[in-house]
Amino acid sequence: MLHLTKEEQQNIQNARILYYDFFNGFFVYELIEGRLETSQKQILILKQSLLEESLDESLGYLQQEINNKGMQGFKQEHTQMFALPFGEKQVGIHLSHYYENCIGGESLLKVRSLVKQSDIRLNRDNFKDTEEHIGFLFGFMRYLVKKDQEDLAKKVFTFSKDAFLTMCQEIKARKDATIYLHLALLLESFLKFEEGFYT
Repeated sequence: MLHLTKEEQQNIQNARILYYDFFNGFFVYELIEGRLETSQKQILILKQSLLEESLDESLGYLQQEINNKGMQGFKQEHTQMFALPFGEKQVGIHLSHYYENCIGGESLLKVRSLVKQSDIRLNRDNFKDTEEHIGFLFGFMRYLVKKDQEDLAKKVFTFSKDAFLTMCQEIKARKDATIYLHLALLLESFLKFEEGFYT
């Protein structure tokens, strides 16, 4: 195990919080609209310390998309990928889709039991989905890492990781994915980093 200084540990924690917030903002539809300035700043920071050199292209693509069209393209493609039932195969955004081939299965019960171990609760006024929604889980992980609740964060990550990775595969299989293809490439790289962090 590497021995990190306090500062290095803090830098890693800050980077993980940033990544989880970044993905939370793009995978929860209701958050996309208000994320323009935050996303621009986050992309600039992420470009300065790449997890892999090849990701500069993906961050550059997202940066250009935001600068040229704002958040409209993100909202449109989110709907296309995750909500529209016609066209190409819909990408799942719930854990049960990946683990039980349904929505609201055993995975939802498992995640609810994990959420109950924290002091966070789903705000149903501004988020109409359930705790097994992948976007919610990114926000939940951000919260746990920020609060130094690493034991619970590890349980949530370990349970959710395979669904996160399979979602990336489903996005990459879509011929019409552009924006979310780049987000999937960034997410895959970050998940590798997180897996290393927890092992």
